[in-house]
Amino acid sequence: MKSSGSVWFVYAVAVVVTFLIGLLAFSVFVLAKVFGSSEPGPAPAPPPVTQAAPAPTPTPKTTTVKVFEIRPVVADDRQLVLIVATPAGCTRALRATTYAEGPGAVAVRVTQQAYRTGCTWQRKPVLATAARPLGTRSLIVNGTLWTPTRSGGYEQALATTSARTNGT
Repeated sequence: MKSSGSVWFVYAVAVVVTFLIGLLAFSVFVLAKVFGSSEPGPAPAPPPVTQAAPAPTPTPKTTTVKVFEIRPVVADDRQLVLIVATPAGCTRALRATTYAEGPGAVAVRVTQQAYRTGCTWQRKPVLATAARPLGTRSLIVNGTLWTPTRSGGYEQALATTSARTNGT
């Protein structure tokens, strides 16, 4: 099938017109950047505030927790119950995380998020789970060494006799 010459002529005119429109738009853009105002005008006034913002909530601060007692779980030799001191109603996200284990010790970090002060203290249990059975391994809880006792509990390694807090 043979196309007539007029179709090619219309196509060529459309391409040339599109090119000229693009060239004109680019020229206007360049001229606006070159000859445009170099100093900005006065800044518009901020809109008036119509409603007050809510009071900011206090940002919770993650803190370590004091451990009073450590008891092994009889049903699972990988788990421990740590009895800790925490402010009643002033904290959230109390958790015990086992973050390192070796042949002789297990390291546990007990943390909570405190968002208020001045609350009464209470003792609360939190569960920690090791990857392997604890056996006779020592515990390092928030930097304090706890050693296993003969009765199966744990006591602070450097505590005096009157300050020991094992469950025996």
